[in-house]
Amino acid sequence: MNLHMRLTVDHRRGHNLIRLTVLILFITSIQMYGQNNSGIQKSLNKKNSTAGVAPYPRSSVISGIIFDQSTLVKAAPGSDQFGYTTAANNNLYVAWGDGGGFRGTNSLNRASLGVGRIEGTPPSWTGYNVWAGVKPESSQPSTLGKTSNGVIAVNGTIYLYVDKQDDWSNNNLWKSTNLGMSWNNLGKMFDEPNRAFSEVGIIQFGPDYQGSRDKYIYGYSPSEFPDGLGLFRVDTSKIESRANYEFFAGFDRNNNPTWSSDIAHEARVFTDPNGTEWGATATYSPFLHRYLLAVRHNGETGEWGLFDAPEPWGPWTTIGYGVDFPDWTYAPDPNGASDNRPTYMHNFPAKWMTADGKTLWQISDRGDQLNIVKATLILFERGNKNN
Repeated sequence: MNLHMRLTVDHRRGHNLIRLTVLILFITSIQMYGQNNSGIQKSLNKKNSTAGVAPYPRSSVISGIIFDQSTLVKAAPGSDQFGYTTAANNNLYVAWGDGGGFRGTNSLNRASLGVGRIEGTPPSWTGYNVWAGVKPESSQPSTLGKTSNGVIAVNGTIYLYVDKQDDWSNNNLWKSTNLGMSWNNLGKMFDEPNRAFSEVGIIQFGPDYQGSRDKYIYGYSPSEFPDGLGLFRVDTSKIESRANYEFFAGFDRNNNPTWSSDIAHEARVFTDPNGTEWGATATYSPFLHRYLLAVRHNGETGEWGLFDAPEPWGPWTTIGYGVDFPDWTYAPDPNGASDNRPTYMHNFPAKWMTADGKTLWQISDRGDQLNIVKATLILFERGNKNN
């Protein structure tokens, strides 16, 4: 082979090598595009599963929340809701429905309504049945009805707003002065048009309502507005009389809340065009000086939003909404105590918050059981706070 032929062959080899390299890069890019496009499409499909976008702008205090699934524990299979309050003894009292409570099941010692006590702080905690369920401490028979988050401890007393079973349009106020060992029915409290305040969501503060912003108890109602919440307030010493309740009626020209004793003048204190479902909960974080409000939307999907505000009436901003949360925190649970039950209620007890306000423990009822899981709030720099 002469020099000319050798150079020609080398040239062709080099040219073919370049062509082969370009071809490999082209095929690789096509594959990567397909993978990325598939991921993007999956993301878009997931985004489209929600009822819509968040109704309020993003929080400038809390940028998001992370749930640690490795810490998830389940208890009280068959019972649901688990609205809570913190009593003077610094224990949590939870109101559960349609089950046997702790160590019960859907059928074992099933009760329409029961009350349990949770001692300790996760991950070290123990649950006890106080009223109804398996081996309750109280011998008093339970009552028919439910209370979502209508449970409040104040002035050494625990109160329950108990919905009428299979009606859900009105409630009675029940009272215990001995930490749930005995209960008295004080009679009908809310029996309003459009089921207003039949399913009350009390704002929770510290033990026995310590640390509250003023002398009032505040409670939300998702019932009368299909796309919003109402809000009542009542003096802590006058909770037992319906005549003493006042209702949020909008803002005055100085943007201060106004109140009316006439529920006909009530206005929305929170609005979501995607809907508001029963089970709204709220807890005040004394560390962040923010109210954390959890509200479901989009029916039985379990989708929900977590919002924050410096006052019970806002202004609201969004921490997370819909698909911002992992599916396992809200979507119907195929492996729950009852098949395909979503989360109806999300609670974040102040007792279980760390002093920096970042670490929380959530109580929820996904799958028709008690779920407790660790969560972390992601905070913006202090200079960005708007409280």
